[in-house]
Amino acid sequence: MRRAGPQELTTRAYPVMTARISEAELDQWLPVPFDDIDDPLAAAEPSKGALVQLEAGSYIVVYYGKDSGQLFVEIPDTTRDSSALIADFFREVPLPISRVLWHRSDITLPDQARKSASMNASRDRAPSSEDTGRTKRSAKRIALPKRQK
Repeated sequence: MRRAGPQELTTRAYPVMTARISEAELDQWLPVPFDDIDDPLAAAEPSKGALVQLEAGSYIVVYYGKDSGQLFVEIPDTTRDSSALIADFFREVPLPISRVLWHRSDITLPDQARKSASMNASRDRAPSSEDTGRTKRSAKRIALPKRQK
């Protein structure tokens, strides 16, 4: 990844994800120079921001709120496959999925894609001999004792 110049992204970017990280993790995981944003009209809190080009060639806009410790990721509105762009981001940035606070509903995070694929595969597989011999405990009929007169 590299820091890109502001003239390289000519379209508007929109937010796709927020995550909570420390400033030390930001410096380690995103080793690019950031600009300080102190204008209260530009950001809700003192922030750092950068336009970053990933190894795959895609651009992302990254903001980091100094007070909240939140990372904001934005992608260009001309992006055709947002989930693939976020997957490229996660390949380069070792951000744990558990740190993601919010993401757009139309974006699939990499671990979610793996989980849903494995769930679909297990749902589509043929039942094994282990599965066919079992009955649910709730499905067993329990006989009540006979009444005596």
